[in-house]
Amino acid sequence: MAVTKKKSFREIARSLNVSPATVSRIAAGIGSFSEETRQTVLSALAAEGYSLQAEKEPSAPAIAAVVTDLSNELYNNILTCLTRYLGRKGYLLRIYLENQSQEELITHLQSEQPAGIILLGTPLEKVRAESFVPLIQVLSSSAVSYQGKVYRIFSDEYVGGRLAARLLLEKGCHRPVILNNRHTQSSESRRIRGFKDEWDSEAGSSGDIYIHDGEPFKSAFNSAHDIVSYLLAKGQSFDSIFACSDWRAYGALVALRDMNVPVPEKVRVVGFDGERVSRYCDQPFATIQQNPDMIATEAMQMLLSLIDGREVEKESLLIPVQVQRGMTV
Repeated sequence: MAVTKKKSFREIARSLNVSPATVSRIAAGIGSFSEETRQTVLSALAAEGYSLQAEKEPSAPAIAAVVTDLSNELYNNILTCLTRYLGRKGYLLRIYLENQSQEELITHLQSEQPAGIILLGTPLEKVRAESFVPLIQVLSSSAVSYQGKVYRIFSDEYVGGRLAARLLLEKGCHRPVILNNRHTQSSESRRIRGFKDEWDSEAGSSGDIYIHDGEPFKSAFNSAHDIVSYLLAKGQSFDSIFACSDWRAYGALVALRDMNVPVPEKVRVVGFDGERVSRYCDQPFATIQQNPDMIATEAMQMLLSLIDGREVEKESLLIPVQVQRGMTV
C-alpha cells in the first residue's frame, strides 16, 4: 500500500491562504490569532497526521542570525538590539557563525527550520538564489532572495563618506590621507567614494587625496599605525586623515602622537563606525557614527512583516549616519 507523504507547513499554508509562519506558530501554540483561523489550521494539521500536544509547553519560535565576525563591535551591538527586540515579540535569536562551508550552513539551517533568517555582514555568495524562509540581509551584499525579492538594510555609508570629507573641508584641509583595507569591502568602497565625491564638489579635484591600503594580515590598528609612521618618516605632506574604521583612526592617532605631531593643530583625524574606542581613548576622536539600534529595529520590522505575510513597502532601506565630533578636528 502506498504511503501518502505529509504536506509541509508551507503547503498547508498555501491551501489555507495563510502564511507559513501562521501555521508554524499555531502548531507551536503561540501567537494571537482569531479562533476561526486557529481551529482551521489545527484541523488541517491534524488531517495531515501532525501530533499536536496542547499540554506540552511550546517553545518560542527562533530567528537565525548568520554573522561573519563576532569580534565586530557594530555586529555585536546589532545582535544585542535584535535579542532585546525579539524577546518582546516572543522570539528567540539563534546566532550562527559563518565558520563552516556555506553548503553545510544551509543544510543546518534547513534542519533547524527557523521562522526567518538574518544575514549580518555575510555575503554567502554560493547560497542558492531563493531562501526557504523569510530572509533579510543586514549590511550584506549577497543576492539571496525570498519569493523572488532581495530584502536589504544598509547604513548610508556613502553619505557618511561625504560627511567626513565635509568635516575636514570646513576646517580648511587640503591634503587628506585615506586609510583603508587592501582587500576593500563594498562598505569601505562606498565610504571612499562618498568622501571623494564630496571633496571633488567642494575642492574642485580629488587629485590631492592619498589612499593607502593596509596590509591584509595585520590588525586595523597596527596597519594604520605603520602606514602613518612611514608617511611621517619619509616626509610626505598631509594635513588630515580619513580612516575607514575607528580602529584605523586610533592607530593613526597613536602614530601621530608617537612622532610628536599635534592633533588637531597639524593633522586632523576622522574615523568611521562610532565604536567605543572613538569615545573612550585618551583623545576621543571624530567619527561617522552608525546606528545599530535603528538598524536592528528596521530589520526586525521588515522580517516580521515577511513572516506574517504582510507587504513590505521598501525592499531596501538606508539607515542614516551622523557625525560624532571629538577632539581631533
